[in-house]
Amino acid sequence: MCMRHRSIEAKLRQFTNALMESLIIPLQDKIEDWKKTANQLDKDHAKEYKRSRHEIKKKSSDTMKLQKKARKGRGDLQPQLDSAMQDVTDMCLLMEETEKQAVRRALVEERGRFCTFIGFLQPVVNGEISMLGEITHLQAIIDDLTVLTTDPHKLPPASEQVIKDLKGSDYSWSYQTPPSSPSSSGSRKSSMCSSMPQQPPPPGGIAAHRLSSVSSHDSGFVSQDANIYSKPPSPMPSDITSQKSSSSASSEASETCQSVSECSSPTT
Repeated sequence: MCMRHRSIEAKLRQFTNALMESLIIPLQDKIEDWKKTANQLDKDHAKEYKRSRHEIKKKSSDTMKLQKKARKGRGDLQPQLDSAMQDVTDMCLLMEETEKQAVRRALVEERGRFCTFIGFLQPVVNGEISMLGEITHLQAIIDDLTVLTTDPHKLPPASEQVIKDLKGSDYSWSYQTPPSSPSSSGSRKSSMCSSMPQQPPPPGGIAAHRLSSVSSHDSGFVSQDANIYSKPPSPMPSDITSQKSSSSASSEASETCQSVSECSSPTT
């Protein structure tokens, strides 16, 4: 149906284009020429008609004069009178033929215009017939759709056949999820390591070196802090004070022991 609608749209576009380009615009261009031709035909006919009528009137007046003279008893004017009457009759016949030719020219001009108009109209009518032909195809399509949608609770034979084919087939359905990308675990570990709070290094150099090696293995790059943490840390001021106090206490203890030993030794 969509294809038929597109075809109808194309046919309708062709019809409107033909209506404008093949009929209206050419007719507008022909109107001025037709007016000039009709005026020229009218002028030519009027000129010929006046001339023929003037000649016939003049010849008729001469014939009437001869008739009057012939009635007065002049017998020698009879042949001249007969000749004049024959001339008047011939002029009337000639004028009649001239009128026929003028009417024929007018009819030929009218027929030419009619044939031109039909030539302009033919593409328009052909486009209209083609568009209406597409509409008849739409009628057939909508009739088929009406038959197929009479009962919404009944499947068509094609759907029933699909169900039968699937039921009798040996196909097994399985759903598999795609594996995760290799870089996701490393990036996840690195993000977790970066989110963990930094702890101060322990006093021992071996534990610090092990922690730095583990964190560098998880993150995927070598840390430069391993060399720093592998060295023994510099003593803090409090550690220096405690060392001084411990050294002074040890010196006092050694002096006390020395005095005790001197006291306990026998005197001679």
